[in-house]
Amino acid sequence: MSTTTKNHQPTTHSTLRRLVAGHPATAFLVMVFGFGWSSLIPILLSQNGFGVLPIELPLTVVQTLVTVLGLAVPAFLVTAATGGKEGVRDLVRRMLRWRVGIRWYLFALFGLPVAMLLAAIPFLGVVPLEALAQKWGLLFTVFLPGVILPFLHTNLWEELGWMGFLQSTLQERRGPLLASVMVAPVFALFHLPAYFVAGWIVDEHTPLSQLPTVLVEYGSVVAVFAIFFRVLAIWLYNVTGRSVLLVGLFHSAFNMVSGQELMPEFVTSLDAGLLAVAVVAMLAVVIAALTKGRLGYESERAAQRQAEAVDVRAQPGVQ
Repeated sequence: MSTTTKNHQPTTHSTLRRLVAGHPATAFLVMVFGFGWSSLIPILLSQNGFGVLPIELPLTVVQTLVTVLGLAVPAFLVTAATGGKEGVRDLVRRMLRWRVGIRWYLFALFGLPVAMLLAAIPFLGVVPLEALAQKWGLLFTVFLPGVILPFLHTNLWEELGWMGFLQSTLQERRGPLLASVMVAPVFALFHLPAYFVAGWIVDEHTPLSQLPTVLVEYGSVVAVFAIFFRVLAIWLYNVTGRSVLLVGLFHSAFNMVSGQELMPEFVTSLDAGLLAVAVVAMLAVVIAALTKGRLGYESERAAQRQAEAVDVRAQPGVQ
């Protein structure tokens, strides 16, 4: 009996690992929605959500927990099943890849706000530039802290899953453009439960009968926009030699400029969120056209081959 049990456990473990290795993207998404959505249950039941429980939870802590459990952990688990220890080490290296050139840091951090200011000029004249000259200090007191902190506790871990595992895996099989299209709907769907938190798109005055319509309409818009965002993200990932870190910074910078903390100070009467979405869509189309849909993929592959060559030369006995 004990022999059967001992033999059964490794067999079950081996079968599960082969199943995950045979369907890595599917296994990842099952874990993403299983772990991620399950970890949102407490906040949905709290005063932040439906108010079933008489408690209010800290949003930042919950957001970090959901991101780590729902995206980072599945990325590591599936990578371990498909690539073993070397695969996990590669994932960590890509997550922490910071030697990418100063121009890419400037683009990730300031590319979107600069593009938004330029896009606002036809509507507002030189007002955005005058506001920037007068309030440039906000870039250091509001913008950079508002980017760095969420990047550390959320966006880096989020992109570890979306870009570091799922989108890069699909890119190898389907190419960068199709990978972006495929990731966009699940990217939007993952955020669906958060729509019920803190009155993001609905509040206590929203009739229950209208709730499905609101969710479908809003979710559809997010899914379509996500295609453009994922196109920009994978281009940045490829041209920086597969740096998840830079993509996480870019993601955090977008969240910052599309909110109400900073850009309304410069674009005044324009809707900052709508302007950010338009700028992302425009940049994605331009970059896709200029790269003929390759989105820097050849650069990524060349960088990967160069890194592999360096690793080989570093081995003992290899000249």
